[in-house]
Amino acid sequence: MRRFIITLFNSLFFTLSLLAQQRPTIASDSIEVSLLTCTPGPVAYSMYGHSALRVHNYTTDLDLVFNYGVFDYNESNFVYKFVKGETDYILGAEYAQGFFERYSEEKAGIEEQVLNLTSEECNTLNALLMENLQPANCTYRYNWLYDNCTTRARDMIEKAVLGEVRYLAADRQMTARSILHQFNKVDCWMEFGENFILGYELDRQLTKRQQMFIPSYFAADVDSATIVRNDGRVVPLVRETRHPLQQTLVVNPSKVDWPLMTFLCLFVIMAIVGFFEIRRIKTFKWLDVILSVMVGLSGLLVSFLYFFSEHAGVNTNILVFLFNPLPFAFIPFLIRRQTQILSYAILAVFVVFIIALIAVRQYLDPAILLLALTLLLRVVVNISVNHKKSLSLQSQKQQ
Repeated sequence: MRRFIITLFNSLFFTLSLLAQQRPTIASDSIEVSLLTCTPGPVAYSMYGHSALRVHNYTTDLDLVFNYGVFDYNESNFVYKFVKGETDYILGAEYAQGFFERYSEEKAGIEEQVLNLTSEECNTLNALLMENLQPANCTYRYNWLYDNCTTRARDMIEKAVLGEVRYLAADRQMTARSILHQFNKVDCWMEFGENFILGYELDRQLTKRQQMFIPSYFAADVDSATIVRNDGRVVPLVRETRHPLQQTLVVNPSKVDWPLMTFLCLFVIMAIVGFFEIRRIKTFKWLDVILSVMVGLSGLLVSFLYFFSEHAGVNTNILVFLFNPLPFAFIPFLIRRQTQILSYAILAVFVVFIIALIAVRQYLDPAILLLALTLLLRVVVNISVNHKKSLSLQSQKQQ
């Protein structure tokens, strides 16, 4: 979903607030409302596309785009609040020309679906947006999966319709994770990161309505939707489809799965090192210390999101069994090579993790699987070395 830094002028808000308060009567067929769907881009903030509503008043020549994806990056503690899932988004408005020019600079495309609304419905939707635009009403708690710029636009359209909007597109057997993966092909590290912090909530099949959190999915559903009016008439939701901006940016999928290759190399290196450690009956303690620090640091993020964040999906992540801050407490034992009891305790955690993984059926990224196997390999190496040490000591005592 497209996120914009606030660039709106106070004068524009003042003008729009006046219009919202006056709510002038607009002549028939003089106002047109469209759903704008912007194409995905190659970077994180634009990877999933964006939705907005365009209201073009031909009588007053006021052509505005209403955008529920605005946030204030300069807000105090913004990064902390964003990670914690306490980011408040804002409904903003700007002139359509500026909106199109910005996307043109980004080489993105825009599809415009002109809604088949009556004059009364257009006036209602315009009034709802104007009212929602006022400072007392424009802020909402953003939720990337359940309440975002696309679902807000959908809800506004449905509120304005005098009847019921019915979505006729065929059901898609999709989960939130499988949908995200379709857009992550341009950035394999983004996909890895999402799989690392998002839990089994994303692996539950979504209803058609829940899938509308993605702009292009909602646009496809709108394209075949109908309005069943209160008088029984059935009309298409979309009157006309336009393409005011053609995408010129070529977004190529990543040819190499770099996370997978990275952790495959790490696993192979650890396997070779482990082989020599077992032969020499002595582990490289600083290697385990470094791994513990890395796991502990990544575990801080996973654990914080799991226990404190309001973001959808992060509090159902069973990777918290393996990636948490506890490895920091292991470091003194690793330095003294007192790993016998510790290794069996960690092995027990792996058993619990595997049982939980099977029980909740959380998707495990292949790269994350390799990382987990690397950690398990270190446990096995430590157990093997300790076992050989014990046998060696027993042999010496018998002699």
